[in-house]
Amino acid sequence: MDSSPKSDRLLEGLLRRLLRRLGHELRFDCSVSAFKNGLLSEAAPDLVLIDLGLGQESGIDVIHWLADQSLRLPIALLSGRGDCLLDTARRIALGRDLEVLGIVNKARLITELPAVLEHWHRGKATEQNAANPAPAPPAPATVTVSAPPCAQTPKSPLDVETLRGLIDQGAVVPYLQAIVDPRDGSLQGAETLARLRLPDGQILGAGDFIPLAEDHKLIYPITQSLVQTLIEQRQQLAPLGLKFIAVNLPASGLDDQPALDLVRALVTGLGKTCAVHVEITETACSLSPQQTQSLAANIRLAGAKLAIDDFGTGYSSMRVLAELPFETLKIDLSFVSEMFDSPKALSLLRSIIAFGQNLELQLVAEGVETEAQRQLLVAEEVNLAQGFLFGRPMSIEAFVEHYTKAPASAGTFAPSMIYSSV
Repeated sequence: MDSSPKSDRLLEGLLRRLLRRLGHELRFDCSVSAFKNGLLSEAAPDLVLIDLGLGQESGIDVIHWLADQSLRLPIALLSGRGDCLLDTARRIALGRDLEVLGIVNKARLITELPAVLEHWHRGKATEQNAANPAPAPPAPATVTVSAPPCAQTPKSPLDVETLRGLIDQGAVVPYLQAIVDPRDGSLQGAETLARLRLPDGQILGAGDFIPLAEDHKLIYPITQSLVQTLIEQRQQLAPLGLKFIAVNLPASGLDDQPALDLVRALVTGLGKTCAVHVEITETACSLSPQQTQSLAANIRLAGAKLAIDDFGTGYSSMRVLAELPFETLKIDLSFVSEMFDSPKALSLLRSIIAFGQNLELQLVAEGVETEAQRQLLVAEEVNLAQGFLFGRPMSIEAFVEHYTKAPASAGTFAPSMIYSSV
């Protein structure tokens, strides 16, 4: 769809040539009303291209109309008004659960539009091949370690009394996710993540019980259980040669003296096994600045290092870094996941990296899932990375077994072949 008569012929001609080469037909609507009528009265198209500049009724209105009509068709967005507008429109569409295949700046129409269409076409061909697979010779078996079937079962409802009882029974278990050198995938550290084991063996992720725990002041016993288990299993962890283990300190524990006592206990308990990093979110730091300053100073005096987690998602990032003794900056996964979605997202990521490097902070990129993301982070000289590309969270036993078989000194990068449902 396009609203400018002057550009109609150019755009329509380009689209027809591209789509004909890919084996598709084009219906070109010059008005929103014609588009809507055609979409409701004819067979649904495989793809909708939306020009944001549609006059009185904009492309943004069309996005909302598609969502309101529950027409979940793949879309691509075009505009001649800059990348920022395109990026905002993409976020609006994703927020309405629409599938956005790409965004195209009209200033780069000749290069960007063919790339989007060809990528979409390859994706359709792959889906069709998967639906109608051709006979193939047996492939070499790939050995993977998967979570037990019970982890796939529907989650049971959890109330506060049940949660309190499970905590008392020692059902809180620490899972570890690897933090690696992105250049070669070598193991450097691990982040501790809370999981809850139900009586039937089902493992609940943090999102299924931590909010309930925060509402009913149960974070301390959960953190206490994690710390105790880490200390108890330090001998199993020792052969891995971890440089550090990171633990999260939630907002509800920032003014809690017992939480500081737990940090001291962990530093003492792990002893020569590895250092301790305490992660505090940027948002948590802004809730009680004075208390956070005292706690942060005491954490450093206790022998632990401080990391600011989810950096860039709050509104006080620079002030927090200026006032607190952080040594590590963890780049929020949203910046990593969006780095190739728009030039704006990539520029923001590079700005955060440069910001951290100028302050001589250790940088950890969260949420790394693709080889392309890893390569860019290496090029930008990011120190550390974590994400599904290198390994999902897993129990301490599975973590030790995997990295004992694949030692941290391995110098060649290879994505992790361990999978778990968490």
